[in-house]
Amino acid sequence: MNTMATPRLIRAHSLLRNSQSSLAPPRLARIITGPTALSTLTRRNYARPSEDGHDVETTKSFKSQLYDSTAERMRRVREEQARQAKQNDMGTAPGGRALQVLFIIVFCSVGGYYVGTYAVLPQETSSTTQLSQTNPPQHDTKTSTLQAAWGEIRSIIGEENVSTSQGDCEAHAGSEWSSYTSPEMPFMVVRPGSTEEVSAIMKVCHARRIPVTPYSGGTSLEGHFAATRGGICIDFGRMDKILKLNKGDLDVIVQPAVGWESLNEELANDGLFFPPDPGPGAQIGGMVGTGCSGTNAYRYGTMKDWVLSLTVVMADGTILKTRQRPRKSSAGYDLTRMFIGSEGTLGLVTEATLKVTPRPQKTSVAVCAFGTIREAADCVFKVVGAGVPIAAIEILDDVQMKCINEAGMTSKAWKEAPTLFFKFAGTPASIKEHIGIVQKLAKGTGSKSFEFARNDEEADELWSARKEALWSVMGQRREGDKIWTTDVAVPMSRLPDIIEETKDDIQKSGLFGSIVGHVGDGNFHTILVYSDKEFKAADAVVHRMVKRAIEMEGTATGEHGVGLVKRDYLDHELGRTTVDAMRKMKLAFDPLCLLNCDKVVRSQMPKPGEVAPW
Repeated sequence: MNTMATPRLIRAHSLLRNSQSSLAPPRLARIITGPTALSTLTRRNYARPSEDGHDVETTKSFKSQLYDSTAERMRRVREEQARQAKQNDMGTAPGGRALQVLFIIVFCSVGGYYVGTYAVLPQETSSTTQLSQTNPPQHDTKTSTLQAAWGEIRSIIGEENVSTSQGDCEAHAGSEWSSYTSPEMPFMVVRPGSTEEVSAIMKVCHARRIPVTPYSGGTSLEGHFAATRGGICIDFGRMDKILKLNKGDLDVIVQPAVGWESLNEELANDGLFFPPDPGPGAQIGGMVGTGCSGTNAYRYGTMKDWVLSLTVVMADGTILKTRQRPRKSSAGYDLTRMFIGSEGTLGLVTEATLKVTPRPQKTSVAVCAFGTIREAADCVFKVVGAGVPIAAIEILDDVQMKCINEAGMTSKAWKEAPTLFFKFAGTPASIKEHIGIVQKLAKGTGSKSFEFARNDEEADELWSARKEALWSVMGQRREGDKIWTTDVAVPMSRLPDIIEETKDDIQKSGLFGSIVGHVGDGNFHTILVYSDKEFKAADAVVHRMVKRAIEMEGTATGEHGVGLVKRDYLDHELGRTTVDAMRKMKLAFDPLCLLNCDKVVRSQMPKPGEVAPW
């Protein structure tokens, strides 16, 4: 029943109330008064139809007439109500509802257009993004979503290049030499063969919000390719070609899965070489990602000094090239340097244009042992201070030399004492001169022995000991033991202090560990062996080592990169606002946080107790 009564209905209700209280309408009460009038009224005759069709008079009382009149009025009121209800039903009938919906849609569309056109939305004005201001990434890793992506990616690169086998996925989640073991693993491993295929894969992942972890050589040490969010792993193993050597321009264009060792084998045919030399097995993609260096860094610099240009696939599948091939350019922002060291969090490197240089005429190696680790570090400081143009300076402590002897990886038996390895490069005459200078400086700082290679075979033999450092320590593991290898770097003047203090700390911890390093530029490593029960002790040693380096105005990582293990030290080393600026850059290039999520900078607040107290 309609709650809005019509005027007629109101009058009918009023009449009914008056009739029930006085038995006469007010107007009749005023006209007919007194007993005589009432008697006359009650005797009035009314006609009614008879059975034969003629009217028959009958006599009704006033009360009966009043009831009849009231009933007639109520009948008309009910008819009016029924008519209005029918009109209301017609308004909500399917056709009427459709008209109403259409009106609402048109009204909202027009209103939305004007609001969107003329309304001023709040503008983000901050130059940085604090961790507390970020929302956790909203990825979609439901099995149904990943299975749908599998079908799409299979059509892009072929079923033979998509793997969901457990063994393959586990192998792409971590390694036995990594300091971080991930409880997660990717749903599938995909192996694209070109920049365009990588772009198509990222478009699928971007549309479906699937996280992606890049993988090249797998030699990273700080949890760089741990699949913290599941999703998929892009293995660049098929993209392993040297695309073009521009010999006259001294540059080469390569894909990310080219190993630095195989690249140098090819370049040697033309009398050239690529100086950065990290651990064996490292590939160009990962070397760009971590901004690595190696034993040649003292003379030739680090990875960032040898990259001219990059081709990068962004999180949404966009392909960009950072520069052309000239040795120098001031054309806009230096995006090349920005991607170097970004660890796959800003984009996926699919091609790199690298500088190369002529091979030196001759190389040679000298080795000298010392009584203490501090004496060896003091010798490095003096050699660097004297400006001797040495190609590389490496330090190995007594524990490391013992491991090399026990591993039997070289034919030579070494003095189990802190040892320096020097590599010289240049003309035969310059090498001879430089060896003489170093020998004199070493003797002045307490060297116990000094020997140098007389030919290339001896040089290779001496230098091979340095390259076997990690593998020889891994040979010392007991069943179930793990390896934790990490690095820091400090200004050269603080190198003797930090090496000596770290050596003492390892001994006091009761752990088995060695020290090695590219000490010519203040960078050194520790290699720790530990069991599950000894994890806290190893973690504490590494924490104190990093804290010590930062307090000496050094860095948490000289060449290994940040990954997962070192990210919480960046606030102390660089300052919180600098890290917030990095986070802003990450969110600008990868708003959905799909690329190598959780590496370098955090994407969400840590859990209680997750970050070690400073």
